[in-house]
Amino acid sequence: MARAPVSPSAQSDIELVDDVLRGAPGAVEAFYDRHSRVIYHCIRSRAAPQDADDIFQAFFERMMKNGFRALRLWQRGTSLPVYLSTVVRNFVTDVHRARRFREEAVGGPMELEPLSDSQSETVSTTSQLKELRQIGVRAWAVLEPRDRRLICDRLHRDLDNEAIAARLDLSAGALRTAMSRAQARYLTEVRRRAPEFFPGAA
Repeated sequence: MARAPVSPSAQSDIELVDDVLRGAPGAVEAFYDRHSRVIYHCIRSRAAPQDADDIFQAFFERMMKNGFRALRLWQRGTSLPVYLSTVVRNFVTDVHRARRFREEAVGGPMELEPLSDSQSETVSTTSQLKELRQIGVRAWAVLEPRDRRLICDRLHRDLDNEAIAARLDLSAGALRTAMSRAQARYLTEVRRRAPEFFPGAA
């Protein structure tokens, strides 16, 4: 005799996760309905309010893209909300780490975007971190002195545009153009030396 379908609201988390992993119809939607509030609250507690929605969307996109790998790693019998909170915290950390890396590489703000799984594993190793720093130094070394000064004034001295323009005797418009070109040249050098961190870049 066939087992009657279980209402999603009556399912245990183990049953729900098993349904998600085997691709049962409606399982992903039921998982979202049950756990999205916990996930969103965890993101809001660790990210700026203006970033929370983007990170929330990116988190679910990542889960679906990798076949809910995080759910496969969940130890049955432990609290799923607590486990998801840990997964989310790690994801938010990854997002911020990716943004810091890209901002250091290009010398300015970048859109929020987490590292891919393979990139995250690479960045997490000490030897690769040292290599990335060396790549940045080598890219920095080939820049023209004026480009280095522009980027240094913005990133390391944290000067505003007015102060930088005065130091270089430039108008506001000329400074914007010069800064944009300096950052673009630096990004080109970093991309050329580490293309794996800029998938899809021309």
